[in-house]
Amino acid sequence: MNPTAGRGAGFATGARVRAELRRLGHDVVDLTGPDLPTARRAAREAAREAQALVVVGGDGLVHAAVQGVAGTSTALGIVPAGTGNDIARGLDLPLGDPVAAVAGLSGALRAGRHRDLDAVRVRTTTGTRWYVSILASGVDALVNERANSWRWPAGPARYTLAAVRELVTVRGVPLRIELDDGVLCGRVLLAAVANTRCYGGGLLMAPHADPADGLLDVVVVDDLPTVPAMRLFTRLRPGEHLRSPAVHVHRTRRVRLEPLEEPRSSRRPARTPHPHADGEPVGDLPLTCEAVPAALRVLA
Repeated sequence: MNPTAGRGAGFATGARVRAELRRLGHDVVDLTGPDLPTARRAAREAAREAQALVVVGGDGLVHAAVQGVAGTSTALGIVPAGTGNDIARGLDLPLGDPVAAVAGLSGALRAGRHRDLDAVRVRTTTGTRWYVSILASGVDALVNERANSWRWPAGPARYTLAAVRELVTVRGVPLRIELDDGVLCGRVLLAAVANTRCYGGGLLMAPHADPADGLLDVVVVDDLPTVPAMRLFTRLRPGEHLRSPAVHVHRTRRVRLEPLEEPRSSRRPARTPHPHADGEPVGDLPLTCEAVPAALRVLA
């Protein structure tokens, strides 16, 4: 569990989950550590012999656990207790009721119920990682970075305010996007590589993404000035941005993102985004994302 998740609520929630699982007759080992690197190591060790790894926390801790269990037969159980909880939301897991979540996990463990879902393997120049929800590579990555640096406000409002702050000085990112069936080149506001529907505390970036179809939904938004970009952002939460002619969705098994060199005369200054997946930094461009079918076993 992450004791600091949900502004400290993670500790109390984690203690309740641990006690309830034990009360229901399960053999529970608490692998809680002081930081995410420790959590990743614990996840790898648990994947060798545990029936399931249960995570009590937000997307960051789930992401750390996925590094250990992806590609193994160890099931992942999620009790959402974070700020955004987008992985749980994208997998249609219950939010806001830890007791109900534990009851569901316990029943799934006893009955052997699970869903074999896609995970995304992302390769960068520094190594390989896994993610579950969405990789952000443009202004959305800058928003994520800024939101992560703030402690206030709590919940989705943090992402909204961070987005407003970034969109005030928005600049397109020059990208080369290589898909299964072609290549796109040019400046884009963002290119979101989605396995599930949402990020940023419930923003429906890819409303039709299915984590069990073996494909990624790559949502590309054209380079836009500040005012149209802000208008488009207001349509994200309900998923209405797909109606805009500036938004394009490509379905692909694999995508490669590379920085695009522009003629010196056409260059415009911009902050360089560092890609984030599941809200966590994953390295720099270039990178390759690949949907791996049934790589993640989730208790259901």
